[in-house]
Amino acid sequence: MSKVRGAVALLSLSVATFVALPAAGGAASGAGTHWVGSWTAAPTNGGYQPLTDQTVRSIIAPHLAGSRVRVHLTNRFGVAPLVITGATIGTAAPGGGVATGTLRTLTFSGRTSVTVPAGADVVSDPVAARVRPFTKLAVSTSVSGTVAKPTTHYTTREDNYATAVRSGDHSADLSGAAFTRSATPTGWFFLEGVDVTAAARVASVVTFGDSITDGYQGRLAPAGENLTTVGKEERYPDFLQRRVDAAGLPLSILNAGISGNRVLQDGSIPIFGPRALSRVGADAIDQPGVRTVIVFEGINDIGQATGHALTAAKLIAGYGRLVARLHHAHLRVLLGTLTPAGGAAAPGYGRTADRIRVPVNRWIRRQKDADAVIDFDAAVRDPQRPSRIRPAYDGGDHLHFNAAGYRALANAVPLKQLRSR
Repeated sequence: MSKVRGAVALLSLSVATFVALPAAGGAASGAGTHWVGSWTAAPTNGGYQPLTDQTVRSIIAPHLAGSRVRVHLTNRFGVAPLVITGATIGTAAPGGGVATGTLRTLTFSGRTSVTVPAGADVVSDPVAARVRPFTKLAVSTSVSGTVAKPTTHYTTREDNYATAVRSGDHSADLSGAAFTRSATPTGWFFLEGVDVTAAARVASVVTFGDSITDGYQGRLAPAGENLTTVGKEERYPDFLQRRVDAAGLPLSILNAGISGNRVLQDGSIPIFGPRALSRVGADAIDQPGVRTVIVFEGINDIGQATGHALTAAKLIAGYGRLVARLHHAHLRVLLGTLTPAGGAAAPGYGRTADRIRVPVNRWIRRQKDADAVIDFDAAVRDPQRPSRIRPAYDGGDHLHFNAAGYRALANAVPLKQLRSR
């Protein structure tokens, strides 16, 4: 994966004060500091909604505090060069606006525009901007021409915004007047990550998984996403970050989940992303400051095993390859057991999934390949019906979780296994 890195730029700290900052691709300035991811989203081929001469405004909730940031934008799944005419970051205000005094212009090698080749990522120059944990940021990106297949992270659990087609560059607007909220909370366009400078002892933990990591809250009837809880930061990585903060641990929890993702095969539709075995490098190993990766996926390999005969042995072999790849990168690996899916409507899930899920979980609990095991299954299963989620944790579709369930998953993670060194 190619990277287009920013060079040294003169960046405004105030109207009249300027300071030279280091290249985005290099070490952070200051003795004993480095770049650590505060927020990330694993990109996919979400080319369901083309963009033409317009601006998108993504709302995100970072996990790690900082006063100097850089932003990762991506054209990883684009079919043509992506022309970005303007990009900004600032504290989000209601209705798609940006709080007064917080808007910062992003530059790339000192320029406010950049062309990102198809298949490439770009990192902004560092900029002075205050980031607070769980205080929402608005990252705005304007594009020139038509982007037929914009690289996107589909399931966001946030209200995001876009201007009208051919409305031009509104990335510097403080007001949200030109923006319309997305009909459903989908689509972080082009936005891959936000890093902050942090002390050398601070590290990131990547939670690598599928929709359960992504935080999807589903309903059985009517089928679809539960929209009443959007914007509340109730994913299990969010609850884990709160635990880490309460314990005073110098860690940032990064969410690299993709709804619908599988270990062995690419997603059944493009927004479900590339297989875990092919994306682990870009979405986990390459994360700034990463020391530990939690691997928690495989239920979609079972539930969507169409066109091939999946066996427990094949899925176990996939885990072995993932763990070996992460260990080769000198990362600590925590392997999670698969949670129940009994009662789920899709025929490949339900109790039939236990034919593979149960022996896979048995292997996960006994194996010695990973550095530790997180027994997510034991934390959330119904003691009376172990093929099902405990009712108090069930999001409604018998596959995903409500806030209490996602909190239970976070509580199952042994904090002593999350190491910053």
